[in-house]
Amino acid sequence: MSILTLGCRAFLNEFLTEFEKDKKEWAEIYKSNKKWTAKMLGTKESRENGDYGLLGRIGKKFGYEIAAEWRRIDQVWFHYLPKPERWKERPWRNDVVVEHENDIANLEYTFNKFEEISAPFKVGIFYPGRKGESQSLKMAHDMILKQVSYYPGEVYLIIFGFLDKEKGVYWHAYEIDFKGNIIKLHT
Repeated sequence: MSILTLGCRAFLNEFLTEFEKDKKEWAEIYKSNKKWTAKMLGTKESRENGDYGLLGRIGKKFGYEIAAEWRRIDQVWFHYLPKPERWKERPWRNDVVVEHENDIANLEYTFNKFEEISAPFKVGIFYPGRKGESQSLKMAHDMILKQVSYYPGEVYLIIFGFLDKEKGVYWHAYEIDFKGNIIKLHT
């Protein structure tokens, strides 16, 4: 069984593809945090039926099991590993940690939560407003560099969402590696 860690570009491409399916509906609910979050992550009720929202559909497409709100993390994507005969439970490997935060003022708190779970790939989706993007990216970058990496070589994908009257909802995305290198992926 070969398990590969999901990468930034593959995640982002699937995210944009899923988003485009309902783009008009997304623009209509952009300012409604509760509806927007439910569409992104599912609700407590929908998750009981296996619906983890747009983000969960991406995880499922890539073959992950999904744990929602595990240790206060929005979504942890993992793979079960082969079970040794003498073990009761199957072991697993965390591969992706996803945090979706509507309030950009919680950026620092979100990055503290990222460090609670060891995983090679961490995705943060935020809404900084057009004037707050560079400051938010700098804060994310600084927090990544200050934190002790529990997973050698971990990579972050930071996605910023915006609403424009003419463009509708659009996204900017950045890859930040454990060394602090920033690569702009999408505008």
